[in-house]
Formats: sequence, structure tokens, C-alpha cells
Amino acid sequence: MNLLEMRAVVPGLRTFADGIDPATGATVHTTVYTGHVVLVHNTGFRGMIRLTDLQEVSFFVPDSAPYPQPPDALGIELSVRHFRSSGNVSAVHIGARDERVAVVPDPRGGEHQWLQVTFHTPVYSHELVELNYRVTVQNR
Repeated sequence: MNLLEMRAVVPGLRTFADGIDPATGATVHTTVYTGHVVLVHNTGFRGMIRLTDLQEVSFFVPDSAPYPQPPDALGIELSVRHFRSSGNVSAVHIGARDERVAVVPDPRGGEHQWLQVTFHTPVYSHELVELNYRVTVQNR
């Protein structure tokens, strides 16, 4: 059982841009997905935690286009949007570590693939954590 549970993944703006790769002259299509993920303290959690404990979190980008082929390039940025600690604590560590984005098979089956974000976050003294995400996808 995890100390933090996912409350919501909220999509934001999805933007599109086309450009030219200066090295090859090929057209590059860029899609940027933004939004935020809300993690809250799991009141059913029972057990010990250490100051250094991390929890892995994964979610599918809710407004991700289905990708029949893997993109040429992927990028992920995660930043703290909002944080609330629980109680009177001496040390608080917040944010995301080891963040990565990948194109994975559709969990419902089929030939398309979807964007999945995975990261680790510290759990000590967390009541609420909201993280902004920005996923950049480039295709030729």
C-alpha cells in the first residue's frame, strides 16, 4: 500500500508547432502536453516511513494522441505546483526524481501506443502534493 494516492490527473493546454530541422531540412512536428497531477495522503496507510523513502508514481497523459509509431524525441518536465505538509515536521523533501516519459502499448489493447509518465517522489510528511507536468513530443 502506498502512502500517497493519486487523486487526479488534470490536462491543461495542448499546443502544436511545426518547424524545420536545420541539419536535414525536414519538417519537425512538436506537440506539448501540459497539466498537473494531484497526490494526497492515503489515510488507509499503516506502517513506518523514513525520511528518505520514495514512492513511484505512473500515469497516462490523459489527452495524449494515440501514437502508431514511436516519436523521434520525448521530453518531460515536472515542477511543484502546490504542497501541504502534515503536522509539525523537521524536514520536508518535495518534488519529483527520476522522471521519465515513454510510449507504451494501449492498456486496452490495439495497435496504438500512449504516453506514460513515471517518477519517484518523497513521501515523508506529505499531506498534499500537486506537480505540473510538461511533456514534449517531436515527430518528423
